[in-house]
Amino acid sequence: VELDKTGDISLRRFYFRRMLRIFPAFYGYAACYVVGRLILKLPIDWPTLASCLTYTSNYFFAFGGHPLATMVHTWSLAVEEQFYLLWPFVLWRFRRNRLGMMKGLVWAILAIWTYRWIMVHFNSLGTYVFTAFETRADALAIGCLLAVANREYRIPRWLIDQKWLGLAAILVICASSAAQLDGARFAWSLVAISCAMILIQAIAHSRSVWYRWLDSWPLHALGVISYSLYLYHPFANRLPGPLRTLPVEIAFAITLATASYFIVERPF
Repeated sequence: VELDKTGDISLRRFYFRRMLRIFPAFYGYAACYVVGRLILKLPIDWPTLASCLTYTSNYFFAFGGHPLATMVHTWSLAVEEQFYLLWPFVLWRFRRNRLGMMKGLVWAILAIWTYRWIMVHFNSLGTYVFTAFETRADALAIGCLLAVANREYRIPRWLIDQKWLGLAAILVICASSAAQLDGARFAWSLVAISCAMILIQAIAHSRSVWYRWLDSWPLHALGVISYSLYLYHPFANRLPGPLRTLPVEIAFAITLATASYFIVERPF
């Protein structure tokens, strides 16, 4: 949007916006972890915590670092932050040549798929393939490709018109999970492509009976707190025995995420 309005991109403003959006909520979550451990008189794994706070936990875990139960999900946040170090410069560099940008993204996706297949074929460290930026960035690149293609009206018409493709994509995601396919080789790629397909269909047919439920207020509300919900959901898994029921865990996670949104995220 900024590029379309001004013809340029301010990297300084981009990083400032990302910093205010991401850092306060995450460091608030980390502070809750530290305070909780201190109150319970439990030891704090400082090396692991340091890797989380510096957004390098994906490589820390990849090379044998012990993931904390309440911090293990930070590997994906690290991948996201590492992506933010690269994508703005790529977008700025190719801001006048978006077709070239799209071609470059296609080649990058294919290169990651090939690299990941080779890593798995030669029995490389499984945790590394699971968490490393260069083995997981294809999903982010697919998202970027979809965004640019949608902006440039370059999404093939048949992908939009064939409404059954959205349902097929959902079935692929469910099947990949249920069958526990070889994730590194096949399922991750299929799931990423399927998510892109669902987005294409949901945007194009937002008023149809198949997709307008996505515009309901409960899903809007969950979307607003989704970042904090992802941050705080491990706390729900640490509830004491009698409270460890699915409804209580969901309610607890949503309560924590809502508090984080109003107390931390919105002010920043």
